Amino acid sequence: MLYALVEKVNGSLTSWDKTHDLKVIRKVSSGHTNFAFAYYPKFWLPSNQRPVFDKTLYQLLLRASPLQNNSNTVVVVGGVHWLAVQHLHILTSVLHREGLEGAQVVLKTLGAGFHSAAPGVHTVTARDHSRLLEHSRSLSSYARHRGYHVVDTFNMTSARYRHFLQGKCACHFHQVSSERKPEGEIQYHVEGEINDVYTSILANTICQHPLPGR
Repeated sequence: MLYALVEKVNGSLTSWDKTHDLKVIRKVSSGHTNFAFAYYPKFWLPSNQRPVFDKTLYQLLLRASPLQNNSNTVVVVGGVHWLAVQHLHILTSVLHREGLEGAQVVLKTLGAGFHSAAPGVHTVTARDHSRLLEHSRSLSSYARHRGYHVVDTFNMTSARYRHFLQGKCACHFHQVSSERKPEGEIQYHVEGEINDVYTSILANTICQHPLPGR
């Protein structure tokens, strides 16, 4: 979603990687917009070595600084299955502690990933997906109570589960293609109908003016 949003805002995408760490992209859209991303949790590490959520969030805000304490600063939080209300409590606490309580917050709800078997990755049963739906609803309810925006990706991904684009973790609804322009520059494009829909909803939730064609 990060790169799809950069592409929508900027009109093109000239860099891309499979980042599983902190990533900062500055001066997008004629220098007016900065993006920062933090991958969480680092599930491949032993549980006692994984960075905790508040530390990850603090490092993200630090790398993204300077930030304004108003709606020009937008914090988007989401996860396929791991996100819990306690993480939203921590997010609220950290924003207040860092003097960013005026930031705009958007919750991306859970995703209906892991529905198809992939080598070495667990598959979630239909019964578990039902539980995840209730969990996602409770996240949405809490977020709206806090005055946060909500982009409901769970309903979209569960309804169109056959349209996911196969990756090693069997939960992605996008893929990235590349093209070398005549002048030698490589441009990337984020493909995937479902990813495009919820990224467009996110963009029009946080942008002051609708993006072209939306």
